[in-house]
Order: sequence, then C-alpha cells, then structure tokens
Amino acid sequence: MDLPADSNSDEALVAVIQRGDGSEDSAEAFGLLLERTLPILHARVDSALAHAGQGSREDLLQEGKLAFLSAVSGFQPGRGASFRTYLAVCVSHRVASALRRSARAYEEALPEEFLLPETRAMDPQDVFAAMEETRRIMEAMHSQLSRLERSVIEGYLAGESYEAIGRRLSVGPKTVDNALQRVRKKLRKYL
Repeated sequence: MDLPADSNSDEALVAVIQRGDGSEDSAEAFGLLLERTLPILHARVDSALAHAGQGSREDLLQEGKLAFLSAVSGFQPGRGASFRTYLAVCVSHRVASALRRSARAYEEALPEEFLLPETRAMDPQDVFAAMEETRRIMEAMHSQLSRLERSVIEGYLAGESYEAIGRRLSVGPKTVDNALQRVRKKLRKYL
C-alpha cells in the first residue's frame, strides 16, 4: 500500500479517495481519514444533543457518517477551507436537519382529541357511526370556529407545519399556535 508521501494531511487522503480507482490505497486512505475525523463527528453529535435535548445518539452518529461520505465526495481543496472545517460544517448541518425532521414529526403528530373512532373489520354499523361522528365534528367546526381557526385546523390536519400554515394565511407561527389552542378548547366538548 503506497499512500502519497504527504498522506499526513487530510486533504491528501481525500484526493486519493476522490480518484476512486478502487485500489487498496483508496480503501486505506478512507479508513485512515475516517479514523482521524471520528472525534469531530462525535463532538458535533454530542454538542447537538446537548442543545436539542432529544434524539438518539446512534441515529445522529449515522447521520454524521453520511455527512462524512458527502464531505469526502464534495470537498474542493481550492475553496479556502480545510477538510476538517468542511467536514465539521457538513456534519453540523446534517445532524441539525435530522433533529429538525424529528422535531417536526413530533410536533405534527395528531393529538388524541382529533382521532376518529376506529372502523374495526369494516362492520357497516361501525363505518356509519364513524361517518356520523365525522359529520358532527365537521358541523361543529363550521359553526363554532372562525375562518382563521378553520383554515389553521384544516392545514394542521393536512400535515402542514406551523410555519407553512402561517405563510399561507399571512400570519405568524404564534398566531397559528394560538388559533390551534382555541380550536382544541372549542372542539373538546364535541369529542
């Protein structure tokens, strides 16, 4: 295995890997670079977990390793940043995106008060009862809710984020949240 004489630099290892000739040198360079930069991955993940207070360390380390792969393939040495700096930014962005996706999924989970009765084994009576319950709730929505509240709950039930609902209605996310709280309060007596 004949790595270049300057293989002490991360950038030289990246260059060997990017040539992508499938040689033993390329595999050795990849392993050496990953070993050298794992502390950066761990530090970025631990920092993100400390700030976010949520998420699985193992899942975020996987995201960090995916960011490592992207950083290796996308690094351009002439752009003024070292590979380690580029890698740290890639890992931070990838981990932050994973945390945002996780938070969004949690935030957008449908609250229990909006769940309709299950239709077990498609029994016609159960299906009819569920349809009647849905009709009753829809009538309550139209008679009890303001236009803003109806638009907010419809967007929320369609899976839109607070920000997306706010943009569509030209209001802020806090206004969306307040409208949802009023909807919950008004519809609670119908559920």
